[in-house]
Amino acid sequence: MTDARKIALTWKIRESLRMEGFDLYGIAQAAAHHEDSSHISEWIAAGKNGTMGFIERNLDKRGDITTLVEGARSVIVAGIRYYSNDSAAGEENYFISRYARVKDYHQVIEEKLTRVQKILKKELPDAVCRVFCDAGPVTEKTWAIRAGLGWRGKHSLVINKDIGSFFFLGEIITTAEFIYDNATSRDRCGDCTLCIDACPTGAICSDRTIDARRCISYLTIEHDGNIPEEFRGKTERMIYGCDRCQEVCPWNKKTVPYTDKELIPDFPVTSMTRKEWLGLTPEEFKRIFRASPVRRTGFEKIRRNIDFVDHRSPGEK
Repeated sequence: MTDARKIALTWKIRESLRMEGFDLYGIAQAAAHHEDSSHISEWIAAGKNGTMGFIERNLDKRGDITTLVEGARSVIVAGIRYYSNDSAAGEENYFISRYARVKDYHQVIEEKLTRVQKILKKELPDAVCRVFCDAGPVTEKTWAIRAGLGWRGKHSLVINKDIGSFFFLGEIITTAEFIYDNATSRDRCGDCTLCIDACPTGAICSDRTIDARRCISYLTIEHDGNIPEEFRGKTERMIYGCDRCQEVCPWNKKTVPYTDKELIPDFPVTSMTRKEWLGLTPEEFKRIFRASPVRRTGFEKIRRNIDFVDHRSPGEK
């Protein structure tokens, strides 16, 4: 492919991403980075993945993204902001992480990237492409950094100097070639430790990783069984996720709410009162959260989380 053709194709795809509503996008050259799987292996060896055994699968592929698409040459990475500042229904209400206040982002981003992929296929019919969003052995944060979207903050999340860290990521791995972005985003965290200091359970590690076993997001979403008693009183009113490290980050001071209409939820979860949460039935849970990330944790875990923050024993009224 000539340089002129690469330039034209790069512009076409970047414009398609912009039209889909993505706030950030960049393209990195696909290549093996075995250090990715090595870092994850060390994290797992330390037990920091908790009970998330699925992370242990396909470690070799996590270190070589070209194994996911034969002949892959490029990784298109796109981000879309999801911050919301809607207030909860009453001071006694429970806390739901901001990412779960919008429609299930997996579906939204996959649909957007699939439409971009179709444009790419129209330009290059022989190109092979695969869309990913928080699925498969893709080290999303490292590829976002390689595509120039930002740097890895001390809370482990990618931070962009213009929109902060409240954004979702998605990728297209393809055999097509482009003009690649220069990953020049320097580390701008400096000596700041606000996120580390704000973590209620001390889950943020010094190497910019998270000890899932202590992370409120993990404990309220992924963790099976009872939440350890050592965290009693530290989870505040949180029953699904935690945003404390992002809330105190200076790079999120100027964060603005999302505007993409596809992210607007079918049901505003923050409108639910504590009384409504307590009276929720399994059938109502399925209906209300059918298009929400909250459904992934299930009704029983939500009840467990509510009992925990309310200092009740399981099943206690």
